[in-house]
Amino acid sequence: MNWKEILGQVFLDGGPSTCQFAITNACNAKCGFCSFSREHSPKADSVQNFGPVGLNSSADAVSSSSGPLGLAKAFPSSTCESLPTAAPACEQAVSQVTPTSNPSTKPPVSPKTLVQLSPGLNAIDCLYRNGVRFLIFTGGEPTINPYLEKFMQHAQELGMESLVVTNGSTLSPEKVEGLIESGLREIIISIDSVDPQVSENNRGLPGVTQRIVEANKIFADNGVGRVASVTLSKILGDLTLLPQTLKSLGFQAVTFSFPLVKLDSNYLGYKDSDLVSYTPEEMHKLIDDVMDLKKSYAVLNPSASLEDMHRFLDKKPQEFPCLGGFKQFYLDWNLQLWRCCNWRRPMCHVFEFNGSQIIRDGCTECMIDCYRDASVMQACAVSLADAVHAACFNRWSLCAKHLFNMSNMRSWGAVLESSHWLDNL
Repeated sequence: MNWKEILGQVFLDGGPSTCQFAITNACNAKCGFCSFSREHSPKADSVQNFGPVGLNSSADAVSSSSGPLGLAKAFPSSTCESLPTAAPACEQAVSQVTPTSNPSTKPPVSPKTLVQLSPGLNAIDCLYRNGVRFLIFTGGEPTINPYLEKFMQHAQELGMESLVVTNGSTLSPEKVEGLIESGLREIIISIDSVDPQVSENNRGLPGVTQRIVEANKIFADNGVGRVASVTLSKILGDLTLLPQTLKSLGFQAVTFSFPLVKLDSNYLGYKDSDLVSYTPEEMHKLIDDVMDLKKSYAVLNPSASLEDMHRFLDKKPQEFPCLGGFKQFYLDWNLQLWRCCNWRRPMCHVFEFNGSQIIRDGCTECMIDCYRDASVMQACAVSLADAVHAACFNRWSLCAKHLFNMSNMRSWGAVLESSHWLDNL
């Protein structure tokens, strides 16, 4: 998308939206602080492919990595559906795929599932119609879904930007080239420790470090942004040594994920583990350490967001509410749309998404960085849109209140502080 479109959306309703699209809940890694684990993967006969009746998944994209770095054995082998020339409208797609859970309740943990091609394309159409312009493909491990590149190509044709979050295990040169050709603008790769061997042991992915190094070289040569995603766990090691490790692996920047021991949605990116169990005092110290690291390396978590996390831990009012359900969304492998990964129930099935389900209630119930960091950076744009709307109704004092407040300045500061995103997207 171009700057003209972005600015138009800013004045209209606070700018383009972002959706984290979990295109599978299967993963080829084991991890001490995540419940997306291959050790929890059921046998092949219990793998479900979410899509129209009779449409099966292809294992072609993962068949070459059936060893420690792959999950091919977990999926039945069959034939991919061909890419249609045009995806049906959301209303037509509702008749193709029936919602798999009641939006009023949290669904049970589902068997390992891949989003199928046609419903996945239709879902992207529905998101586009509702103002989503940034897609973050995640999982599980999204690169084991054989339709990932076709999803990305379709998003690119619509003018959407694609990011991929991965553990790096499937990033062969051929896979990397395919992602780049499909319009990848940013790759986010999980790193668990300053010691690469500790990361490999935690993930159960021997050889993944060298694969990441080689992949990042190709990404760099093609102008793709490279960000490390690091969970603040007890295997991380000396944080001051992290910049050296990340530079040696070919990363430009880092974003920190804060420990999650429980989530109320069906998202499994959490685990009640000693590796991520901290007292509030320990968490305060970790946040301060991240703040200090900004002096020596590009840390993308905004300072204003980290300060709000201090307030959250102290149970004090926070400055920036979350925009989950308004400007950020989570779409799961059953195509249920959620306001975020921590909400109790879905908003709706994505094919029913028409804007009436939008939620803006000033939520500050959690501090999941994926949503709160983005909310801090977009707060100034939302405030500008609020000011424009107030002016349209001649409510000038309200307009001034939206325009002239210190939170806007701190939000703009967060945008500049995380300029890596602007440079690449």
